Amino acid sequence: MTIKQTIKEATILILAAVGIAIAIHIIRPDRIAPVVDRSNGGDVQTIQQTLGVREISVEEARHLFKEEGVLFADSRHRADYEAGHIQGAVNLNVTEPDAWLPDFIPATDPATRIVTYCDGESCPLAEELAELLVLNGFENVGYLKNGLTRWRESGLPVE
Repeated sequence: MTIKQTIKEATILILAAVGIAIAIHIIRPDRIAPVVDRSNGGDVQTIQQTLGVREISVEEARHLFKEEGVLFADSRHRADYEAGHIQGAVNLNVTEPDAWLPDFIPATDPATRIVTYCDGESCPLAEELAELLVLNGFENVGYLKNGLTRWRESGLPVE
């Protein structure tokens, strides 16, 4: 068998596999959402709409804080969380999901209203945590951009 013939056969196999994968994706009722690389200007708003994640205002967060059963989740590192966080919030460090996600999923109702937050205008952790939670079956998740700072500025309770 020559190299040319081997390359031809490999190309045919690859094209056949891609064709089968596309056909299965088209007929599948639970299609996999496309992955967009945000570092190259991926449309974050489109990603969030696809996942059902949305930004909430401080005013909306204030109202949710008063409701029973709403979970506030701090997406920052443990040390930042311990230095100060929204009263009653849990620490779900988005950069280390293996440390908490396996226990969190079975212990938390997927319909639980969850508000994620981090700190800083350019902090992406709250959005990333919200997306991670939605991808893991949570249905009612929003994020508070620059959450801790805006929360404190509004005079709301922190620990």
